[in-house]
Amino acid sequence: MEKWKMLIVLILLSAIPLGALIYEKIQNERDIKKLKIRVNVNGIRGKSTITRMIFSILREAGYQVVGKTTGTAARMFYWNQAEEEELIRRPRGVSISEQIRVIHKAVKRGANALVCECMAVRPDYQIAYQHHIIKADVLAIVNVLEDHLDEMGPTLEQLAWAFADTIPYNGIAVVPDCDFTDYFREIAKERGSKLQIVKPEIISQDYLNLFLYKVFDNNCAMALGVARALGIDDETSLRGMLKAAPDPGALQVIPLRREGLQTWFVNAFAANEPASTLEIWEYLHEENIPMEMPVVVMNCRPDRVDRSYQFARDCLPHMGPIQLVVIGEMTAPIRRAYRRGKLRNVREYRELQGKSVEEIMDVLVPMLDGHVLVGVGNIHGIGEEFIEALYALDEHGEPGVFAVASDPPAERIHAQLERLKAWEGETQK
Repeated sequence: MEKWKMLIVLILLSAIPLGALIYEKIQNERDIKKLKIRVNVNGIRGKSTITRMIFSILREAGYQVVGKTTGTAARMFYWNQAEEEELIRRPRGVSISEQIRVIHKAVKRGANALVCECMAVRPDYQIAYQHHIIKADVLAIVNVLEDHLDEMGPTLEQLAWAFADTIPYNGIAVVPDCDFTDYFREIAKERGSKLQIVKPEIISQDYLNLFLYKVFDNNCAMALGVARALGIDDETSLRGMLKAAPDPGALQVIPLRREGLQTWFVNAFAANEPASTLEIWEYLHEENIPMEMPVVVMNCRPDRVDRSYQFARDCLPHMGPIQLVVIGEMTAPIRRAYRRGKLRNVREYRELQGKSVEEIMDVLVPMLDGHVLVGVGNIHGIGEEFIEALYALDEHGEPGVFAVASDPPAERIHAQLERLKAWEGETQK
């Protein structure tokens, strides 16, 4: 008899989590039906910035929209309040069930639109996230770049396949004009979805200059493409993008000034793969920032050794003459490249693996006066603590949050509208 009682108890205990999963699934299905617009922002680089731009466009267009990013800092933001909500993760870390809670919270707030940065990396999780949880009507594949190769595949083709698997059925896919556009078109056609292709050249430098933080033309073009797919007019979109708050990982060039120290800190940690980092490098030269013998701090992560190899091969050697300081953990890929003569452009090399922030600053500060400091690699690990120590160097303390344009100049927006019309006229000839 006791054995039967124990068996019944075990059956009941096992049924509780199953019942919870079934209830969660039913609730999620009800919630997503209440959201008129659902946008999933996928890809490698720039997802957080583009998510914020799309959110701001939808808010400008009058939607009760909620946005969610998962990049440098996971945040939710709402159409009806200025303050952002930082998401506190559970001890087990990131999980797809987090998105179910986000959807439910958005619906409880009265939202009718939701735009989310894709939080999944593994291809099977991306499929589950898109087709079973958010069920987005619009998917934005912002780019296909070398990153997360250990989880998504060793080649760019496999990354493209993984992103294509998240194209919705009977929806819209917004994609860049790239080597994989034809493949995305084929999958979209099979699934009965429309494909919208965006080109960065439709965005003028004059328009980009209106932003109070650094953005790139491809980010604006992607957000504009999503807005067009949703039937929002260009003028509303251009005005809305300018009101988007910058992501904590947005590129910043910060002066550091105190007695005996005159320098700038370029926080490029969030561009954590070679192509985007070199794009920023080119931008710094174009903006006439003094880049003679800059100090590059490369932060390595023990769980991203493949990324360190990529930087050693595809990024650091192409920066011209630099002073290189390597921090973090598992720095061997950079060290080996230097010792084997693969980083001939490095004029001075400092290996600070496993060192504390205080020890790093003791080595770094004497190198800085008159030399720009550029942080690359990854912000996580010791990166965030390192940035705080740098801000403390400045006599004026940590710089304030960027202001956000509240009343964009109409004439500059109209000039961008004319550029769009002219560009489209040329492409139709």
